[in-house]
Amino acid sequence: MNRVSSTLDIGALKCLRILCISETGWFDTATVFDDIRAAGGAQSDQYAIPWPPFGRLHAENAAGFSALLEAETTDGRLRRLLFDTGWSPEWMDRRFAEEGIDQLLQEGQIEALIVSHEHFDHFWGIRSTLRHCPSIPIYVPGGFHQTGLSFIRQQGHTGTLITVAADEPLVLFPGLAVVSFPMSTLLQVEGENVLYARLQNQGLSMITGCGHGGVLNLLDYARRTFTGGDRIHAVYGGLHLSPLEDWDTQRDQIVQALGNYGIAQMACNHCTGRTAVEKMLASGLPVLRGTGRHGSQTDLFLGNGDVLELE
Repeated sequence: MNRVSSTLDIGALKCLRILCISETGWFDTATVFDDIRAAGGAQSDQYAIPWPPFGRLHAENAAGFSALLEAETTDGRLRRLLFDTGWSPEWMDRRFAEEGIDQLLQEGQIEALIVSHEHFDHFWGIRSTLRHCPSIPIYVPGGFHQTGLSFIRQQGHTGTLITVAADEPLVLFPGLAVVSFPMSTLLQVEGENVLYARLQNQGLSMITGCGHGGVLNLLDYARRTFTGGDRIHAVYGGLHLSPLEDWDTQRDQIVQALGNYGIAQMACNHCTGRTAVEKMLASGLPVLRGTGRHGSQTDLFLGNGDVLELE
């Protein structure tokens, strides 16, 4: 008997607007990795490093990654999600105020916070979210450490905390799903949430924090899992190709392979690496450059205050 494989229909969105609140995870890469080496190396516990908000080690270097998703459903409803909440509360307070995120949170217009993964530059700034809306529902990936879960409570969270089960797509509302991917990476961090949105006229889009699971793996997952996954329209966020600006032939092969997916728009963040984006542009991939403003250090990434419109 032949087995018929089926895909998951997550519904569809009319359009999706992604505002990059901050893609500046930190200002100087060498400083971050010098701190990690001094703490004992890549397998150190990140919570033992006295970075903000746990200490003042190179506090001037801390910033963070965060984005606002505004989705219009096919029935005309506007749904808002916060994707990650940065690192330094001081930096995130500033960026939230500059983009009006603080007011949206205070008014209850952002319905949930999706934490991509436990890394400091995506998660440790959670106070900047909870000070405005302590009851906001929070979704974390499987593999989150007890220290991180306790930290959420210590920062005043009073709402629902949902751990997304690994490899079990969770539809947040029609047209948008979150998937938790098992992975282990730098500083004992495990698990990463990735968002997949289906646009009624454009097919699927993927939104990542860092994409530690490998961009090709995450795209292939979409192809075989979701209805409409054969059309990958856009990718936003971290592709984790050369965060330390190193390069080799394997990375060249990944860039070449990205050209086989028919992606119409690509918007990258800092962990993709400047070298990677330059290689992507040189290969003809449709990379959307930013404006390099509001603390962004380059226009290679879709930067702070920049917007990706998908419809």
